[in-house]
Formats: sequence, C-alpha cells, structure tokens
Amino acid sequence: MITKTYSFTKEGKINDVYTLKNAQGVEVDILTYGARILRVFVPDKKGKFADIIVGCKKPEDYYEPNPCFGGTVGRFANRIGGASFVLNGERYILEQNDGKNCLHGGKTAAFATQIWQAEIVKDSLVLTQFSPDGAGGFPGNLTLTLTVTLSDENELRLDYQATTDKDTVCNFTNHAYFNLGYQPTVLSHELSIAASKITKVDDELIPHGEYIDVTGTPYDFRHAKPIGQDIFANEPMLRKANGYDFNYCLDRVGKGLEHFGYVYDQESGRRMDCYTTLPAVQLYTACKTGSFAGRGKKRAPYENYCALCLETQGYPNSPNVPTFPSCVLKAGETYREITAYRFSVK
Repeated sequence: MITKTYSFTKEGKINDVYTLKNAQGVEVDILTYGARILRVFVPDKKGKFADIIVGCKKPEDYYEPNPCFGGTVGRFANRIGGASFVLNGERYILEQNDGKNCLHGGKTAAFATQIWQAEIVKDSLVLTQFSPDGAGGFPGNLTLTLTVTLSDENELRLDYQATTDKDTVCNFTNHAYFNLGYQPTVLSHELSIAASKITKVDDELIPHGEYIDVTGTPYDFRHAKPIGQDIFANEPMLRKANGYDFNYCLDRVGKGLEHFGYVYDQESGRRMDCYTTLPAVQLYTACKTGSFAGRGKKRAPYENYCALCLETQGYPNSPNVPTFPSCVLKAGETYREITAYRFSVK
C-alpha cells in the first residue's frame, strides 16, 4: 500500500511525502525533494518497530545544509577529479563543491536538491527527474526514473532507468544513512562486503586507476567483522578519510542482481542484506557527521560513525580513468540498474 501522507510548501513549491507499507507492517517514507529515503520502519528481534534511518527531524529540515541524508544522487555520484572530464574530444567543466572537485553532481543541479515528480503505479512509487543539457556542466537532456518498491518479503528495491539525447556520463545512487541498532554509532555493527580490492585514492579521495588488494589490510570485509574493529588503524587512507569512505570493487560473478554483503546488529537482531547490478559500492561510515549542526531525529547531536552508507555505484572519477568501467551513457541507449535492501531479524 502506498499513500501520500504529508505535504508542505517550500520556496513556493509543493513537496510530498509518500509512505510505502507492506503486509508485515514495515514502512518506508520517501520525500519528493531529492527523492530522499526519510524513514525505514522495521522490527527488531523482539518485534519492536523503529526507524533505522539517520536523518533530519522533519521533512522541511532537509532544505537546510546536511550530509545528503537519504538523497538520490546524480548526475554523477561520488567524485570527479578536477571537476571536469573529456568526452568525444570535448572538455566539460563541472561545478566545484568538494575542494577543486565535483561531488555528487555539484551544487545547482544536483538531483538530491531537486523536487521530483511522483506517481503511484500499481505497487510502486515512480519518481522522475529531468536534467536539461548543460545542467551542472553535464551534457545532454537526461531523464532519470526511479521506481521504489517495498515487497511483503521486506525488500526495498530501487530501479533506476535513464535516457539522454546526447552522449553523457552518469552515475546514480542513494545516500541513505543506516543504523540498525540502539547505539549512537554503528561501530559494533557486523559488516560483510564481497570485494577483494578497493580503488586507491589520493589526499583528496580521488582515484586515478590504481587498486589496493584488501588482503591483510583494515579494508577487508570479505569475512564479516565489526565496523569498529579496524577503523582507527594507523593507515594513511583511513586517517585521511577519518574512517571508511572508499570505493569497493565488487567480486561479481555475472551481470544480474547479485548479493554483495550484509549489515547485522547483534543487540537488536536486525540484519540488512544488500543486492545490486552495479560494479561497486562506496562504504561511508559517516566520518564527518559529527559536524552536522542541523536538527536530527535524536535529541542528542549525531556523532561521527552514527551510521553507515552503502552507496552502490559506478567507479568514482571514471570519466577521467579509461581503465575503470565506463559510466558513459550514449544517446539513444538506456541506463538500467537495480539496488535492493532486504531486512530481517535473527
């Protein structure tokens, strides 16, 4: 069941919140501003329901500066070094919003700060965003459709489909911040990611084509371990990022929707299994969320490591690294990718 449960006007424009609810009592709230996941309401091992999404207290608060809580990110998720790239012999200049780099689509045209069109289609919420040629510096008139479905098996599925009338680069993800338990941080959460390498980054967290084999390093999550086990290890990239903020190259076996990992909180019993068709996932452990001065859901301010994000994606800076999997979408072709999260208890 999907219903419009709240509306408000901001800057003269109407924003809506839709609630998806399944037969198990699980609920998911989506805000049309940024196509944001506001709330995921699931039970713990005692059957007590709670919201496992870290974010702002009220839907209106997402207009205030925040670390992209729950937003659908585009046109290009993650970082593009130097805020520029060359495609078909032409250089495109993007907006700098992460030092001299472009992060999550830049400033003025980033999808997480736009109001999306929404309609209920059967058992899904379909959200659409149109980005005109030149928006944020990106070429092509691009349309992205995000179909959000909550199944009775407690699976939240995100289907992305995009088209363009001019060759462009694109990379979409969702930036939901998850905390499955009762504690103010996720350092005790158990995490598994099926990835034997990550992309090596420079001091600005930009990859340039090199990889790190995770074997014997703090980056290895192939065998599940607590997030906090190695997060404070004396390792240069970890220190620079103040935690995990790295692109994990998934050990895929095919081209379809594949399970790539899980998160488990022993205290609450909640588990989240993760699936995607994409080649990578950015693990972000809310390394700088302690600086968030806005109004959070909790009375106490958020701490660093209050949540984790598993941002399924193409490789960051891929428009500037020919050896990375291509994020080019050609005119007349269709981008189709899926990410899903399945919630359970044990």
